Amino acid sequence: MLTLYHGKTSTCSKRVRITLAEKGVQWDSVHIDLAKRENLDPDYVKLNPNGVVPTLVHDGRVLYESNFIIEYLDEIFPEPPLHPADPYERAHMRIWMDRIEHVLHRNINTVSWIKQGRYKRFDGMSDAELQAVFDSQATAEKRLILEERLRNGVSQEDLDFAEARVAEVLDKMEDQMQDRPWLCGDALSLADISVAPFMERFEANQMPELTDWVKRPKLGDWWQRMQALDSFKTAFAFQPPEEAA
Repeated sequence: MLTLYHGKTSTCSKRVRITLAEKGVQWDSVHIDLAKRENLDPDYVKLNPNGVVPTLVHDGRVLYESNFIIEYLDEIFPEPPLHPADPYERAHMRIWMDRIEHVLHRNINTVSWIKQGRYKRFDGMSDAELQAVFDSQATAEKRLILEERLRNGVSQEDLDFAEARVAEVLDKMEDQMQDRPWLCGDALSLADISVAPFMERFEANQMPELTDWVKRPKLGDWWQRMQALDSFKTAFAFQPPEEAA
């Protein structure tokens, strides 16, 4: 039995929903409303000590961190395979996933703080509630970053730096796909799935400098094919029961 604890708008949750749809497996949904801070509910934090989404429970065994989850799903549900058969290409798939997570993801969080007004979710919180949020961070680094942003905001210099790092990753993707339709070869892989939700985030944030397909035509073609996948449509069409009613 598969149960996914996830958020509707969470990019990491979308990764897992795309993978589940590609595999065609049945799963139970538990929606975690991030706007209501349900991810900090004590019962949820028992499942995922980091207090983030998604979390997968498979036959009573708990997994978190979305890239680990989608690799796990690819192993236990081998068809269709979402990794290159060649060990070298498979290693490069993991390099891409690491780059997407530690460069692109971290920097787009900085951009979204301003573009999506993420700071607003903390409006009206008491000192005790804010302290609980700080204490829930997985690392001292994350805690310091959050405290700094809440106190001083994000500077234009930091915003420019983050956008430049994201652009560098997109340029690398453009170069990578000069001789291949997908990031890791001739077939869709977990690397493509890992980055796809962020591409949608760039468009939602109205960031034309990152969605200039004239400048990056191979990436633009890849993005069109990605959006045309049934698994992509299914993952992004998710509606929690309270909204679907």
